[in-house]
Amino acid sequence: MVEPIAVTDKPGRKVSIRLALDDVVLSDFRYGPNEPGPDPHVHRLHADCFYVLDGALTLSLADGDRVVGPGTFVLVPPNVAHTYRNDSPAEVRFLNLHAPAMGFDRYLQRVMPVDEFDQHPPPEGGGLDPASAIVCTAQTDEVTVAGVSVGFLANAEDTLGAIGLVEYTAPPRFPGPPPHFHEHTWDAYFVLEGRLDVRLGDERLELRPGDVAVAPPGTVHGFSNALDTPTRFLDIHAPGGFEGYFRELAAEGMRDPVAIAQIGSRYDMILA
Repeated sequence: MVEPIAVTDKPGRKVSIRLALDDVVLSDFRYGPNEPGPDPHVHRLHADCFYVLDGALTLSLADGDRVVGPGTFVLVPPNVAHTYRNDSPAEVRFLNLHAPAMGFDRYLQRVMPVDEFDQHPPPEGGGLDPASAIVCTAQTDEVTVAGVSVGFLANAEDTLGAIGLVEYTAPPRFPGPPPHFHEHTWDAYFVLEGRLDVRLGDERLELRPGDVAVAPPGTVHGFSNALDTPTRFLDIHAPGGFEGYFRELAAEGMRDPVAIAQIGSRYDMILA
């Protein structure tokens, strides 16, 4: 299990790093009522993404504000001017993903000099079209296979190849995929609802809402839902591309294990 690293803890704002890889940094933000955000800015070399857990987050783009609530995902592409804040009288909690990471974890911890991080004032003219920002939920682009719902939030082509992100809902008593590993891909889980039982090599974990676990390349892993209620979690693959496995599996329907393994082999999934 990945333990959080607290980087800000003050009235109105709490920030912790939940996952730090070369391809993605996942951080957890809590903004108090009417808490302002950073100055408008662009990232030239990476995407800035948000997933709202609780409350209402105001995302400000050049063409106006968007207020997004729980379960909503936002992806701001490179060179799109943006900022964010909490305009509401209640706390908002959201996840922030920088993909590729660009050392955002070191920036948050003030190890990286501010002027070395990929964050810049909006260019003259305002930057790229704000309409290119993606605002969606798991239901916007969703497939279902054998009772499992997979909602696509970010694809590799949206994140410069850095990550694929899906929201995965495992039905009650779901046995999960067979144990497997990836040769080149990191596989990370952030639990939203229920309990996720995860195998990482010889280790067994019970993840609750807010818990994070990650399987490095070469680590045999798997997961299951032992509850009588659904379990919902975010599944991050870094670098991206694995989301294509879910799409292809859904398009083909349930097939025999050999055929499923063949599909998986095209996406860096090797059965253990």
